[in-house]
Amino acid sequence: MARKKAQRHFQLIHRDCAGIDIGSREHWVGVDPRHEQAVRSFSTFTDDLIKLADWLETLEIKVVAMEATGVYWIPLFELLDSRGFEVYLVNSRATRQITGRKSDVLDCQWIWQLMSHGLLRGAFRPADDICSLRALVRQRATKVRDQAKALNRIQKALTQMNIQLANVISDISGVTGMKILRAILKGERNPVTLAQFRDARIKADEETIARSLRGNWRLEHLHALDQEVACYDFLEAQIAACDAQITNVLALLPVLEETPQPNKKALRSPHRSSNEQTALHQALWKTTGVDLTAIPTIGVDIALVLASEIGPDLSKFPSMKHFCSWLGVAPPTRISGGKQLPGKVPRTINRAAQALKQAAANARNDQSFIGASHRARLARMDTSCAIKATAHQLARLIYTMLTKGQPYTERGIETFEEQSKERQYRALLRKARKLGMDLVKAA
Repeated sequence: MARKKAQRHFQLIHRDCAGIDIGSREHWVGVDPRHEQAVRSFSTFTDDLIKLADWLETLEIKVVAMEATGVYWIPLFELLDSRGFEVYLVNSRATRQITGRKSDVLDCQWIWQLMSHGLLRGAFRPADDICSLRALVRQRATKVRDQAKALNRIQKALTQMNIQLANVISDISGVTGMKILRAILKGERNPVTLAQFRDARIKADEETIARSLRGNWRLEHLHALDQEVACYDFLEAQIAACDAQITNVLALLPVLEETPQPNKKALRSPHRSSNEQTALHQALWKTTGVDLTAIPTIGVDIALVLASEIGPDLSKFPSMKHFCSWLGVAPPTRISGGKQLPGKVPRTINRAAQALKQAAANARNDQSFIGASHRARLARMDTSCAIKATAHQLARLIYTMLTKGQPYTERGIETFEEQSKERQYRALLRKARKLGMDLVKAA
């Protein structure tokens, strides 16, 4: 008689847990089937969300897992988190249902089952005060993008009138460009008079600017220009309001550095004056405890994005490798049969990683150790790969600075060149030994 094989079961990690399938109109909640009503539906109204939390408390639920569906999870997440539940915000890729078994009831039960066996990992979410800062910084970024679109529409209206102002000045949103545009909207049509608004820093002379301002003044194009300039000004005011609110929130965050030092490099940022940049630099240093702008390729805007997206506390990441993997800048580990699998890794949208890649792209012409490292990568790999590798280097530096409180120390291009020579010498020595030769240094 054949012996029965012993059945192996997954270990039960979270016995008192719940799985929630998030929707725009209703949320489905699944708990352990030992309870009388294991699956319930609640609407997205606030009073029903409170009933959902009360019901979970009566069942003595301690851990809750939910999918990150759009922005519909935010009210429920904040409510459950304030009530003391341990909430896991889970990527929908990790909770993908079996083919042919897709429904709201089955989804919440499937999430509960995966969570009960500890097969789900929660997404990183900073503290509540950092989340407030993050929302404001993201709102500001949205307004900046909208303003760039309005500027493109201004340029379109000028092109339709054959006003070639953008071909003689570098930025039509600068001092000279905006003075000329506002004078046009007030009724001025004389190109010579308009060219007199030229700033002394403009390379083109007044005659060239006057030639570029000769065009047709059709009513419909002037109307479009008027509306787009008004839209640009409106968004400029909203960006200033976002900056003021960001300053207020930064003042409420815990202070990790009481006496930050003045910035040692020139900080350049659109929409902010030098005094505003200095104040923001000092506030960020107090909040994070370190000066992120000391890294050569990181300015005050990128430092603000990093501070709002990750915050000063990185204790949720067990190691530097976990932090770089979360950012999506670490090399992928798609290996099967001992070989690297072809194809692209799943696309992830991480604003902190995007800021680091922007800083890495700025390293191309930077005269520092990071700049020299980036140029060496550009010589041997594609641009996108080099930018990702340099962003990985920046991520490791930031993790060390935030976790250990160590300031950034610039090693210089000379140090990189010495290390490069040493690596090249070791490579030549290995080749010489492989060919049975000796490598002798010149006197």
